[in-house]
Amino acid sequence: MTDRSVPLGVVPLLFASMAIFVVTVVMGILNGTDLLELPHGALLAHVHSGTLGWITLSIFAAAAWIFETRDMPRLLRDGSIVAVVLYVAAFWADVEEIRPVAGTLMMVAIVWFAVWIFQARAGRTLTVPRLSILLASVNLVIGGLLGVVLGLAHAGLFDLSSEIAGAHPAMMVVGYLILAGVAVDEELMGGDGTERRSRLGTWQAFSFFIAGIALVLGILLDVQPLLGLNLLGEVVGVAIVLVRLRRRIMGAGWSDNGPARFGAASILWLIPAVGLIVYLIANYIEDFDQAPVRLLLALDHATFVGILTNAILGLLVVATTTRRALWSWADQLVFWGMNLGLVGFVIGLLADAPEIKRISTPVMGLAILLGLLTAAMRLRESDQESAVTT
Repeated sequence: MTDRSVPLGVVPLLFASMAIFVVTVVMGILNGTDLLELPHGALLAHVHSGTLGWITLSIFAAAAWIFETRDMPRLLRDGSIVAVVLYVAAFWADVEEIRPVAGTLMMVAIVWFAVWIFQARAGRTLTVPRLSILLASVNLVIGGLLGVVLGLAHAGLFDLSSEIAGAHPAMMVVGYLILAGVAVDEELMGGDGTERRSRLGTWQAFSFFIAGIALVLGILLDVQPLLGLNLLGEVVGVAIVLVRLRRRIMGAGWSDNGPARFGAASILWLIPAVGLIVYLIANYIEDFDQAPVRLLLALDHATFVGILTNAILGLLVVATTTRRALWSWADQLVFWGMNLGLVGFVIGLLADAPEIKRISTPVMGLAILLGLLTAAMRLRESDQESAVTT
């Protein structure tokens, strides 16, 4: 496991991502337990506060950590936070005319991040995690652009294309999130910033990257062989990850409170996530609108929570290493509560058993909230210590 610390300059990104994710989790608990049926705007806010607020802001911070930068431009950092808040608020208000404006601001932040991370690559050894982050930033730009186009269509500037409506989430989930999550996972389990990428590791990164591109083009152009190429890329990518990191996964310290087990659990969640992608494409390739919503929800949560939230919580453990003694009792509850709760949640969706989903949702959600509170307390103490020492 790497002992490199997270740059202090990106800690505000982590605080902001956690604050936004609290709202996401609370909405998820209410909706998952069927206590409240969220309106359309709130559901979209729930999704985007998770993918942009929690995940993307955290990926920005993770990129600075993986590339060992001392800091990132303050305007990029603070502007990204503001753009996410405005974008989520636009979805919450469910005013379609506001979304393109907020989406454009978010798009500027995404493009700036991609340019900055490519500049940060100069003079540094290109490890597998770093290559993966670079490729993920390209797919994030593509996915963000599709999102802006989708927002303009919803605002009535032109007719909405069903292909664009499908391509945007496909790129964000398959092309961007999985690739970025795997990059963080590998770093959590042993990246040291100096190991040059292997040929197998390069194939792994490009397998996920090409899979995302193929899926989007297959949807946009209605070319089914490209969807098959996506499946091949996803399966090959997962297989390589499991082969390359099998020893690190087994030796991740599953009973310890370190970050490695979060990375290992995240990688294991690739198996059901990609399995669901394969099943959905194989069975609903002619008409994805016929795919059961519960299967799509299972895929989303296996990706957003299983892959990405595990990875980000591992990053938070790295960021709070010096304060791990604070609330140490919470670490096991957070890790096992979230992952076992997610197992029940996904099983409930796959088996179409609402009672299992209702029981598992608060277990998963409360464990995540405890993890966020614990990380926030530790980060706050770490910041105070830094202020005293400087």
